[in-house]
Amino acid sequence: MKKIVTLAIPALLAVIVFAPIENRILYWSLFVVLFALVYVYHIMEDVVPMKAVSESLSSNDYFSLKCGYISVNGNRADLLKGVMVIYSCTVLFYVRAGARGGAKLVQTIAGESIENYTIGKVDDFHQGICFTITGGEEIKFTSRKFTQVEKELRMALEWPEEVEIKPEGQQK
Repeated sequence: MKKIVTLAIPALLAVIVFAPIENRILYWSLFVVLFALVYVYHIMEDVVPMKAVSESLSSNDYFSLKCGYISVNGNRADLLKGVMVIYSCTVLFYVRAGARGGAKLVQTIAGESIENYTIGKVDDFHQGICFTITGGEEIKFTSRKFTQVEKELRMALEWPEEVEIKPEGQQK
């Protein structure tokens, strides 16, 4: 199914660009079909079904955030789209298993191995979070929403909230 959609998108685009279509209703309806095919491809490629994640964990009680995972292979970095899940103080990253659905576990980080994290720019193009784990290794996830959900993230990892330390003269 995914191959059919992948081949249909450029074929339909070629028809729209190169075929002399006089009927304007038919012409503009081809655009609607093209956009629908692109949307179906996006669903088959990037969307991780949360039902499959819940079945994998046998629970519905977890923190999740749609994001990307930067996987470094030598000199090459790949961006995988999926869902970061924090369950039982463990960070898990799931991607879509196949065109028909499902969730495949790609990365697991034990909560006790996380030394700290930074939220901000994780590479030249993406904002996100960078976990530093024991041994100095960095694991990077991309999403602009990490700053908004930092409190929930800390709660899911069972870390205390950040305590604001005021200078000596200003404490009351």
